[in-house]
Amino acid sequence: MLKVALTSAIGKEYLLTGTQQSSPVVCPEEALVGLVAEESRTDVAVPGAPGVVAGQARYGAIQTELPFMLNADTGEKMEALYREFRQGWSRSKPCVMQVEADRPGGPYFVDLVLDRHLGGVPVDMSRRTSAVVTVPVFNSGGMFRSSLKTGTGSVTVTNVGDVPIYPKIRNLGAGGVVTTPSGARFTLPKSTTATVVDTDPRRLRLPGAFPESVPPGKSGTWVLPAGASLEWKLLVVDPWA
Repeated sequence: MLKVALTSAIGKEYLLTGTQQSSPVVCPEEALVGLVAEESRTDVAVPGAPGVVAGQARYGAIQTELPFMLNADTGEKMEALYREFRQGWSRSKPCVMQVEADRPGGPYFVDLVLDRHLGGVPVDMSRRTSAVVTVPVFNSGGMFRSSLKTGTGSVTVTNVGDVPIYPKIRNLGAGGVVTTPSGARFTLPKSTTATVVDTDPRRLRLPGAFPESVPPGKSGTWVLPAGASLEWKLLVVDPWA
């Protein structure tokens, strides 16, 4: 199964895996092949010996060009569609692509902005009923994300993604003790307004708390006090599998 949809920056929706009869904007064959993060490895050479010490994968940005095929019944409709599609791309406000495939945990989403401005209009679109528009796209994080997943009480997070998960704890209650997968504990303070504790080490600010992740292919269980909930998203490089 494969279903790919695009919601533009102005809220227009297109079924990219549809047909010319069912969707005004579709993707040609192989159009999405390059929609993947730049990847490198941290392998270390062994002096005086063959091979390397295997390292970890590192993922960079998604930066590629995507062709889109626009179709309309008349030149007047084509002109309007072309204008609408171009206006739906921005360097600051993202379009959202949704992928429903066979990978567990989906559907998956990726935010795409313009990597650079679109080129000029190649022809008067009112004289055409079809056209291909190539869009240079960029995503700084390089990952497709799942929808938000939540749980309360004893919450088990299973990571079927490609990078570690650092959950967030949303707290609105009397506070209490949080137990992490390793068995370590820290205390959430009482809160009368919703506060979020991000366990990502780059953003963790709660004194006494420390980051703890769920590696790819593993599971971890958090035990939360009343009034607190756990939130997380799966992050994958390849949503198509």
